[in-house]
Amino acid sequence: MSELVVNASNIVSPLCYTILKLEPYTACPFGCVYCYSRWYSRGPPATTAPRGHVVELFEFTARCIRRRGLKPIPFRLSTLVDPFPPGEELSRISERILEVAERFEYPLIVNTKSSRIVEAESTRRSLERLLDRGLAVVQVSLSTLEDSKARLLEPLAPPPSRRLQALSELGSRGYPVVVRLSPFIPGLSPTSEEEAGEVVSTLRDVGARHVVVEALRVEREGAAWLVERLGLRDLEFEAYSIREVGGAPPVVRVSLGQRLVAYSSLYRHAARLGVGFSTCKEGLFRFHAGDDCCGAYLLRVDYSLRATLWDLYRAGMNPLAVGWEELDRVCRRFSRLCGELLKQYPRVISKPLRYHERKLLRVLKDPSVLQRVAPDAIPAST
Repeated sequence: MSELVVNASNIVSPLCYTILKLEPYTACPFGCVYCYSRWYSRGPPATTAPRGHVVELFEFTARCIRRRGLKPIPFRLSTLVDPFPPGEELSRISERILEVAERFEYPLIVNTKSSRIVEAESTRRSLERLLDRGLAVVQVSLSTLEDSKARLLEPLAPPPSRRLQALSELGSRGYPVVVRLSPFIPGLSPTSEEEAGEVVSTLRDVGARHVVVEALRVEREGAAWLVERLGLRDLEFEAYSIREVGGAPPVVRVSLGQRLVAYSSLYRHAARLGVGFSTCKEGLFRFHAGDDCCGAYLLRVDYSLRATLWDLYRAGMNPLAVGWEELDRVCRRFSRLCGELLKQYPRVISKPLRYHERKLLRVLKDPSVLQRVAPDAIPAST
């Protein structure tokens, strides 16, 4: 798969809108105990080193899209490692990406745990220039709002209090900010009705316009250790991996029952307070409010997204009856990119995007996989 596109899978391909990625560093220094990047880089931990060629690839792609007069497809900065580690002040890889985005008027979804987005002056200036032009949405990840709990999970990351302060500084100026409750861990993340109300109110007050929840996923062999570390004896897990791959440990996630209870409370309070809400890679569409699940709809520039199962769900379609023609109609209805339109884009992204589309259509033909990927996708009467 392309350097600039998330790998296709039975989960990502049907569900994810922002699959164009910019990974500016090789590793993250925050030491999160649940670190997802470990699944993709077997062997000893990597050092945090800059990946300067990513800036060149992004600039090439952004220039091609602009020259061809196409709507840009938002890139995510980033997906696996934080784009603003302490070394960013020296290498400036992410800052250079922000500058390229400004030069070519290219929209970004900026995803971080770092408070450097407001604390580092040059980074802040670069980001604010994008935000002033409606070219960026800032996503800040939190599992809990309590600093003491966060130290158990993310010992070297800025505490939630500093991340909330960064959100407040951006939100108070009307910039579009999104909070990712990720990874969501019942018992540690806001779980009860009262906790959900307090947390959503706090996030609304610091300017969050949308909340995304993504449940904890962990390799099965590490689940017991993590439960012991966090002291969460009631935490329940279920299989996440749809098919086990040789050499790769199976992955589990928080059980559906525990997720439904917690998400219901969060969703109700978000709706009451006028905050957008969605799940990430879970297919629980009953809890989605917004044109997409990433918060890209908060951008103030023209852009395009690929089609996902959420679009089929909103269109009231039975996904098991969807083929190329039906998908094309949905794309036209919601102004999504699919089919021949994808071929207009630079090959470095168009080829993998078309592969994702074919993967989506294959999932739609397999009811057992579809049910696992998106429990809400298939009508109850089917």
